[in-house]
Amino acid sequence: MPIDPVRLALSFIAALLTAGPALAAPAPSSPEAALEAYVDGLRTGRVERLQALFLPDGQFCTLAEGGAAAPVDCKRFAEVLGDWAARPDPAATGRVLDRRDATPSMSAVTYELHFGGDRYVDQLLLYRTDAGWRVVAKTTAVTAAR
Repeated sequence: MPIDPVRLALSFIAALLTAGPALAAPAPSSPEAALEAYVDGLRTGRVERLQALFLPDGQFCTLAEGGAAAPVDCKRFAEVLGDWAARPDPAATGRVLDRRDATPSMSAVTYELHFGGDRYVDQLLLYRTDAGWRVVAKTTAVTAAR
């Protein structure tokens, strides 16, 4: 069966157009740029924005109210990102409080996030990958409830 060059060209063009939006998003060039993408995903509810930043098998832990005596609850990012995106907050904001680079490819960031009427203090561990900076671990505490 001969190959139809028109069909082959159309298939190739369709594949390029489908991949276009994914290629248009630049890889985060710094931990700060990565965290801007984090807040943008929370503002817009774009789960794909969050999935591009958070390593699916990375760990997300929360400290329940009550401090040191409270249990720590941990989940994989793949389990929680959909819930985060399902409640977009156009007023979400964040800022870096502290950044410590252990190596040129590993950074620990203390981050203040205002989202959904709450204030969070996050400890994030980011690694630089071929796709840009990715969050591999996040521990968070709610410091002021609604």
